[in-house]
Amino acid sequence: MAQVRTVVFGVVLIVFTLGLTAYAAQGVINVNKSTQEQFMMLPGIGEKTSKNIVAYRQANGPFRSIDDLAKVKGISKKKLNKLRPNLTLDGQNTYIPVDSPKVAGRKPPKSKQ
Repeated sequence: MAQVRTVVFGVVLIVFTLGLTAYAAQGVINVNKSTQEQFMMLPGIGEKTSKNIVAYRQANGPFRSIDDLAKVKGISKKKLNKLRPNLTLDGQNTYIPVDSPKVAGRKPPKSKQ
């Protein structure tokens, strides 16, 4: 009986993990080339923080490490660690958000009730 529970638990765990991966955002955003709108696609990054990132980069030059983003107002170490898998210093933007981006001028879809 204990072996059956262990097998069932293992199968449930694998299915749950695969399901989370399917719903997770994929790809990366290049912090040295992205626009304000592109930064706003990231979870937890709104208009003010995205402006701060771009302004910091313009004033100080390209980011030398992902950790340098913690110097930007609005980016805590905790937030940076959540975003880290989706950030890169070079290459193209390949980020695909889970939800629609919060781009200026876009309105969320109306709910059907």
